[in-house]
Amino acid sequence: MKPQYLSCCAILLTAATTTVAKANDWSIVPYTGLSLMQDQSLNLVGLGGGLGGDADLSLEGGFVAGLSARVHYDDSRWISEFGWEYRSNDATITAEDGSRLPGGNYASNIFYLNGRYRLVESQPITPWLGVGLLWTQEVDLDSENTSGERSFSDSGSIGYQLMAGADYDLSEQFYLTGEIRYSTQHGLELSEETGNGAVTEVDYQSLTMSLGVGYRF
Repeated sequence: MKPQYLSCCAILLTAATTTVAKANDWSIVPYTGLSLMQDQSLNLVGLGGGLGGDADLSLEGGFVAGLSARVHYDDSRWISEFGWEYRSNDATITAEDGSRLPGGNYASNIFYLNGRYRLVESQPITPWLGVGLLWTQEVDLDSENTSGERSFSDSGSIGYQLMAGADYDLSEQFYLTGEIRYSTQHGLELSEETGNGAVTEVDYQSLTMSLGVGYRF
């Protein structure tokens, strides 16, 4: 495991080992937002039709939707969070000779574990910083047109994320939560689902701006 993952694990373990019995409350948070991803270079292997070697992946703005559960501790500023998230960005692959695969999308289905630290214990606004680990159930790069779809995917990869945001209390039970989050996974190899081709040396890096509504139990 890489050093950055070990650091994340140590911080998350500190938050998670606080006795759950002392939790002040826990909440669920459905959220949605904007997904931004930078263009990048990758490598095409065995796609046929003259497509091979270095290529560019062009990415447009997309969306993200998710659901998380948070545990707020009575005697600590740490918040533990476990969640699920789906993300999709429009994508186009252009080979070195200028030929292109039909447009499609670059999407993921992930689960994550975060630790969030409340900077101040104020009301109604509470700013916080966070760090976390993510596990990819699937990263999928699709190319599709009227003749069908070509899909490349990977699963089981691990990444990390950094975030900052704030909660705003609406009542004792409801609160608004907004955040900016950077997530990254490096060196993925996406295998063709119905063929022998692959997209290699590709990263999955995103900047998320999201807004959700939390409900405390």
